[in-house]
Amino acid sequence: MTLLETLRIRRSRDSERGPQADTSSPAEPALPIARYDQLNAKQIRDQLSQLSQVELAAVETYERAHRSRPAVLEKLRYMRSSEPLPGYDALTPEQIATALAGADAETVRAVRDYERKFQHRQSVLAEAARVLPASQASAGEERAQEGKAALLREGYADRERTAPDPPE
Repeated sequence: MTLLETLRIRRSRDSERGPQADTSSPAEPALPIARYDQLNAKQIRDQLSQLSQVELAAVETYERAHRSRPAVLEKLRYMRSSEPLPGYDALTPEQIATALAGADAETVRAVRDYERKFQHRQSVLAEAARVLPASQASAGEERAQEGKAALLREGYADRERTAPDPPE
């Protein structure tokens, strides 16, 4: 049997199984979007907002290895970011509220921004808004505030040195 005949037989078997058949190899992870290979770029892009960061990573790996469609990869680039808390996408709003209770301001803002971009859960957004004013500044924020204060002091000191003496 020639290679061409083997491919024809395999193709006819695959078409008999229909579009629902799993054509992925055992080494490839299952994709979170059903019938991924039968969907066009727009159909895939429309479903990406429903996926977690782990699922988006799986889709990106698969897309890069197979079709590398610019429209899909661009949307993935926009959607991919690090979770503000470990395992965030699997947390319930109650678990997030508990985590925010002791979090610094930088973490609270990261949760708020991530939630605005992806989940849009009003209860989480409301909790972030409630907790943020009372949250402690992170070490990085404190260093930045100290740096700004030092620049202001330096500016005022320069101003006093260069200001003309008042007339007598």
